[in-house]
Amino acid sequence: MSNFAVLCLVLMAAYGLMSVSLSIVVACLWSAWLEPKPWTSRGLLALRMLPSLGASFLTLAVVLPAFLIQEPKQADEPVGPLLVLVSAVGLAAIGVGCLRGWRAWRATTLLLRDCGPRHRACRVVGRDVEIIDNPGFLVAVVGAWRPRIVADARVLQACSLEELREVIGHEAAHITSHDNLKLLVLLSCADMLALMPAGAALVSRWRAAVEFEADARATAQDPAKRVTLASALIKIARLSREPRRRTEVCMPVVMADVDGRVRRLLAPLPPADSLPPAQPLAAIALLIPLVAVPLYGLIQDCIEMLVAFGR
Repeated sequence: MSNFAVLCLVLMAAYGLMSVSLSIVVACLWSAWLEPKPWTSRGLLALRMLPSLGASFLTLAVVLPAFLIQEPKQADEPVGPLLVLVSAVGLAAIGVGCLRGWRAWRATTLLLRDCGPRHRACRVVGRDVEIIDNPGFLVAVVGAWRPRIVADARVLQACSLEELREVIGHEAAHITSHDNLKLLVLLSCADMLALMPAGAALVSRWRAAVEFEADARATAQDPAKRVTLASALIKIARLSREPRRRTEVCMPVVMADVDGRVRRLLAPLPPADSLPPAQPLAAIALLIPLVAVPLYGLIQDCIEMLVAFGR
């Protein structure tokens, strides 16, 4: 097998091993220590993407240069079955992630097609809102690349102008923070964490966090606006009493959590979340390739053991 083919198998195997290892680490940390802690949507997004991003970074910044520098140039090298098997794990993780992303995109496309003609739109409190005929949901931002605010006509009839202002402001906050695109990225993560309960829990917590944060941005933490939005949420929830089937579409709204959102809106204003600075974490990540340089020989020995095992 040529050096290039061996390199592709090695990189895929390294990605598979690291994504599985990091997925297990994140799942264990989440279940044992991190789940009860308060999280912002940014923190949950970073934690959920850690296995796939970390595996990609380590594969390209550590394994790739170690192989290119240490691997002797030879015309042909046989590989063992273990390398092929482990590389298949990495390829499967990437394929499943792409499939989940495609299914979410496809579900969103079909949902928009079922909403009725796109020309049925009106302008509500300064925002374009498309009127839909789909009883599956009442008001939401749909789409990742070109998100649009869609609403059932019953919402416009049930809510006052002030309530509509807060509801549309909430949906506009989703658009401003690109929440639908982030959701598509989360659903497309190429790692084994998606198959674990911790992965589903992280995505669920992220969905709830973006709803709370969109509420906060829409109301600007104004008590009167918070009460108005809570009133609108209750009216919208009453329009659809039957539970709807959950679909993984690019639409982060979770109407099932109306109770939690209303309680949070009517509670005293929470303190502002403080996020740790990202610069130290970025500096540590950039130091990893430098620290790994003296270990290239050891890394290459491990690669050779993987390539030669079982042949």
